[in-house]
Amino acid sequence: MTAPRPDGTWVVGRDDHVCVLRYDGATRRTMGIDGAAQVAALVAERAARPEPPVLVLVVDVLHAELAEVKQMGEGRPIGDWAPWLAAIDGVEGYPSATVVAVPVQATCGGLELSLAADIRVASPSARLGVLETRMGIMPGAGGTQRLPGLIGTGNAALLVLTGEAISGAEAHRMGLVQLVADDPVARAIELAESLALIGHQVLAAAKRGLAAARGGSPEGFRTEGRAFLSLVHLPTTQRRIDDWLAQQADGRNPAVRHSPLP
Repeated sequence: MTAPRPDGTWVVGRDDHVCVLRYDGATRRTMGIDGAAQVAALVAERAARPEPPVLVLVVDVLHAELAEVKQMGEGRPIGDWAPWLAAIDGVEGYPSATVVAVPVQATCGGLELSLAADIRVASPSARLGVLETRMGIMPGAGGTQRLPGLIGTGNAALLVLTGEAISGAEAHRMGLVQLVADDPVARAIELAESLALIGHQVLAAAKRGLAAARGGSPEGFRTEGRAFLSLVHLPTTQRRIDDWLAQQADGRNPAVRHSPLP
């Protein structure tokens, strides 16, 4: 079956020394290739300014558009997914501070985009995680590479292998989220205001130091990508994705189930 086309869009809020970009994913909360291309362009345009603003990304994304993922297994050129990598790389390499606010949900591609930011703020009840193994695939946009450095290999394995989401409160305990607030958007903007006072040149230099300490191997990202591609073609994966899409089409949310995780 074919799921509805994603109808989400990125909305620009304030855009001065602090820029707020909010994803409106409508009821399905999925983000397709077009949404990834949109945020990549918005981030790149602000990065090119003489004084790049501090970015606040309000992320409410369940996952990528699964109909597009299914097409990958049916032979769609892998290059079509370049906007996802451009968006994530653009956030990670942005020449000023980046703060993600998660009011409701950042899972799968939504979390992988969030992992590229410097700081994450979530509500206590927000849901964060990588659900892909439950769809017969695995994180393919940096999740397996960035999570271990943030929360340790054991916690990363717990999230990646189970495919379960955790609460914002538990994500804070793990170190996945740095701040918890009932209104994470307001808290993120408040933090961004303070960061903007420091100045983009200082922030960019400090980020270069942090990036050098973080390391990260290009081969690791390539290994993740190859492993992801090895799964999308499997008949079992195609059936799982079809089932997931069917549940969404019936108005159910397959991402929500009883979980052994907090």
